[in-house]
Amino acid sequence: MASIYPELGRNETLQSILQTAVHQAGHGLDVLPERAPGWWRSGARVDGDSRTANVLLGIAERAFIVNFWERGVMMAKGTTTSLDAVVSAIGAWQSGATLARLRSTCPFVDYSPLAEAHERGDAVEAQWTSYRHTTARHVDHGLIEAAYAQPQLRALFPFHSHQTLNFSRCTGFPYTHDVPVITPVDGKYRVTWWKTRSPHGPADIGETDNPRDAVALVLIHLPTNCGPAVAGTANDLDKSDSTE
Repeated sequence: MASIYPELGRNETLQSILQTAVHQAGHGLDVLPERAPGWWRSGARVDGDSRTANVLLGIAERAFIVNFWERGVMMAKGTTTSLDAVVSAIGAWQSGATLARLRSTCPFVDYSPLAEAHERGDAVEAQWTSYRHTTARHVDHGLIEAAYAQPQLRALFPFHSHQTLNFSRCTGFPYTHDVPVITPVDGKYRVTWWKTRSPHGPADIGETDNPRDAVALVLIHLPTNCGPAVAGTANDLDKSDSTE
């Protein structure tokens, strides 16, 4: 590693060299070690109230791999060989820069249309639109359209886990799992609870012959006061519920 990253020397870590560089650049930010134990020397992160930037070192060749998170959503990412560029990007992100401003300041950073939708506050509709137009084989378009036709489900954030269609009350990860999920299986549609599991898998609610009836089963089992999906994570919702 020291041959690729001379900054590390023999005993330095990414956390320590990044902390020094951040302070030298005048940013009052604390750099923390990456949470995964295996990355103690080659990973680091900077946390804020709602934003995080994490950095990993490439192993085969010199590369600083940077991910930019906000409220459970990876908003942007980029790879550069310059430690100074990493510091500039982290400083801009943690100071509240928009995605466009971040990329303008640091051209190595890239982001997706969905990230822009999260920034605008219309991630739910953008996610539904993506699923309605995708050609991915694991997406059942009849099921997507049946769910989208129902205002209560259309207001939730859809996401797929393998072939299962899930609905979250928040737009960031970790998502909520208190709404039943639908899995197409051999021409039928199985409705189950995701979170409550039996020894044989998810607890079954029922199985239907068509997507509309499956969606109807989900609607019957929606949690109380299941409003539109909000920005943030399931953890944020838990904290909000505990203070009400």
